[in-house]
Amino acid sequence: MERFWPAYNRLKQALTPPGPTPTYALVMSGGGARAAYQAGVLQYIADHLESPQFDIITGVSAGSINAAQLANDERSFKEAVKHLNHGWANLAADDVYRASTSFNVLMSMLRRSSDHDKELLPRAGLVHTEPLDAYLKKVLNAPDGEITGIARNISSGRLKACALVTTDYSTGQTVTWVEGAKMVGGERPNRISKNTTLNVDHIMASTSLPFLFPAIPINEHWYGDGGIRQAEPLSPAVHLGADKILAISTRYSRTMEEAMNPVALGYPPAAQIFGVLLNAVFLDRLDQDAMTLDRMNKLVLGLAPWKRQGMRKIDLHVMRPSVDLGRLSSEFQHDLQGVLRLISRGLGSKDTESPDWLSMILFDPKYTSKLIEIGYTDAGNQRDRLEAFFAK
Repeated sequence: MERFWPAYNRLKQALTPPGPTPTYALVMSGGGARAAYQAGVLQYIADHLESPQFDIITGVSAGSINAAQLANDERSFKEAVKHLNHGWANLAADDVYRASTSFNVLMSMLRRSSDHDKELLPRAGLVHTEPLDAYLKKVLNAPDGEITGIARNISSGRLKACALVTTDYSTGQTVTWVEGAKMVGGERPNRISKNTTLNVDHIMASTSLPFLFPAIPINEHWYGDGGIRQAEPLSPAVHLGADKILAISTRYSRTMEEAMNPVALGYPPAAQIFGVLLNAVFLDRLDQDAMTLDRMNKLVLGLAPWKRQGMRKIDLHVMRPSVDLGRLSSEFQHDLQGVLRLISRGLGSKDTESPDWLSMILFDPKYTSKLIEIGYTDAGNQRDRLEAFFAK
């Protein structure tokens, strides 16, 4: 009888009426300059797989740059991804921030220390981000800040929603700004959503690393990086109605042997401690959320359909770099300038093999081009799994 099962299954599939088309979501985490890895993954998908239509696109921190660009682009997926990769491959630090010289920073701190009414460090960040604001307005064709292509893609049916995540420093809440469909059932005291017309300020706020980049004012509140307390990175896509989620992380998944091997000898330098903190705050939560979703899927499938109370199984595929992007950044830290070079030396970055904090601010074409290459290769190595994920 077993030899008849393949034929039986094919006949069953042929006679079974097709179900509804699944709603696909693309979720991109943060990681500063590491977000170039996401562009590489998407480039492989565009080059070698049937062009997918992501109905929902969400981003947090630097992932919001990628999310906004893809959601705004009215060309084909392949053309949009090509444009995204070109941007990352040529992005330099001067396009992102303007840093004071080490001497000016030290003199400013000395002047502030003599004035008891002034804070030692500038309240509005250690670097100026006007270059990033100008860069985003250019690549998004948004001279006045409004990202108009998103509304047109929603109107044409190419896109259901785009969501960017920020942190409201005034209230401590995680605020997800959504253009398009409304989030259903995702409200919590510390997690809210607001429907709006997205603009460059929302991206600037989502990418604003604490203390380093200045907070951004939106509607009389001040906002910063959305990854600070976002406990459930998959939540926006889930509550916007996704059936299948492709999440691209920039966090390297270590083996047990690698995890047990110290990357700094002796007392850990501040760079090592700072890197662990940044990973815990901005990147580790996606892995935890993915495990939670897997448990929920098993729970839902174990219930009779009439007992699921609206819950549904959600397919998830997470892409992670096969290379430690933090460790890789140590090869490029000599390219830092001004206050960032001072910080790197002061934190003892040279005394750790994996300066994760450095990888977040290393906007250098040599580094980002390498990340694109790694993302492209990683996606190629998972082609079978990606093809299965995009199968209707």
